[in-house]
Formats: sequence, structure tokens, C-alpha cells
Amino acid sequence: MIIVRRFAFAATLFMASASIVQAQNFRIPEHYTLSTPDDYHKYDKDIIKCVNWLERTPPGDDDDHVKRVGRFMSEWVTGCPYVRFTSNARIDAFLGDSPEYRIYYMAGWAKYALESKMDKPDRRLCTYAAIKTVIKVYQSTSHAKKDSNIEELVKMDSQSKLHGWVNERS
Repeated sequence: MIIVRRFAFAATLFMASASIVQAQNFRIPEHYTLSTPDDYHKYDKDIIKCVNWLERTPPGDDDDHVKRVGRFMSEWVTGCPYVRFTSNARIDAFLGDSPEYRIYYMAGWAKYALESKMDKPDRRLCTYAAIKTVIKVYQSTSHAKKDSNIEELVKMDSQSKLHGWVNERS
């Protein structure tokens, strides 16, 4: 009886860990096409899953897969007719020393734009959400190289000054 219980417990642990590993891995849709507005809508839920996965997968972790996921995200974001990602030179300068965080910035923008369900997402709010995503990933990365610009964003966020900073630059 004890052996059966131990086996059942071990099997349960194995199944639980297998489902956690599965949930941690984002799969890029096979043979995706991004030509028409309907094509983009088909992948809205995939983009949210993609962003959630990226937030848990900082730069340096599984780099090849991050790059492939980043390409999918970038293609979707830059071509999506209803998200309307726009770059801002004054804010982009803050990511200049750490270009690996640019995909996280785009990801945060896209996730906010999709979850807000506005016809025309507010650029300032999307920018704020994008920067918050960069901060989240930066802070969760123990092996991240120090970046004084991102450190400044972290400091502003902790002092509740980030919204004002974004508004001044948007």
C-alpha cells in the first residue's frame, strides 16, 4: 500500500512538473501569415501568451528561441493595423545601451494595446506599459549587465515618477 501511494505521488509530481514545463514554453504558430487585418486578429491570443512567456524568459535564457519568438512578435507588432506601435526617439535613447530589451518594450506595448481593447490605444499608456515590462524583465534577470538608463527608470518607478517622465517625452 505504501509503495502504491509513493508511486501515485511520484506520478502526480511528474505530471505536474511536465505541465509546468509545457506552460513555460511558448510555441510560435506554424505557417503563420500576416497579410490582412483578419490575419493579425487570429494571433491576438498568441501574442498575449508570447508576451507572458517573454516576461518570464529574460535575455540570455534560451537565446535562440527568444530570438525566434521575438521575430514573430516584431512582425506582428510592426504590421498590426490596430495596435499601431510607434517608436519614440526620446524614449528609445534609454534603451540604446541595452538593445536586447527592445523586444520586451514592444511586447509590453502590444500586450497593453490588446488588453485595453481600445479602438485606438493611448500612446502614453502603451509607452508606460512597455517601460514597465522592460523594468520587470530587467529586475528579474540576475545576470543582466547593469544599465544606468534602465536603473534610472527603475528608480523613477519606485518613486512614482515614471508616469510623469513618460508624459514629458510622449
